[in-house]
Amino acid sequence: MSLGGSLRIIGAGAIFRATGTDGAGYTLLEAFSGDDEQEKMLAGISIVKAGEKSIDLIEKARTSGRLTPAVVRLLADIGGPRSRALLSRIASDGGAVAEPAMQSLELLDEIETFEDD
Repeated sequence: MSLGGSLRIIGAGAIFRATGTDGAGYTLLEAFSGDDEQEKMLAGISIVKAGEKSIDLIEKARTSGRLTPAVVRLLADIGGPRSRALLSRIASDGGAVAEPAMQSLELLDEIETFEDD
């Protein structure tokens, strides 16, 4: 955990949420997939707070083969129809990210069940 690293992630998050630039987004994805727990937490918060912009970023990570199971799980936190559609595509792709995608879809189903009650 370093102050410089945390500040870099906070800055990347602010830039990504404001502009949606891929460079800042990939900085967040790399930090979220890294080993530093504080940077991982800061990156995850920024990815979720960016909402729709993050769905586009995660789709690009999917098509470039840079998608990790942990990032897939963030789609459930983002929520909404676009997240669900992307999770369905990821689940049907197979591979290491298919299972987390299916689990995230199940979680979204459970959330919707509670919201309907």
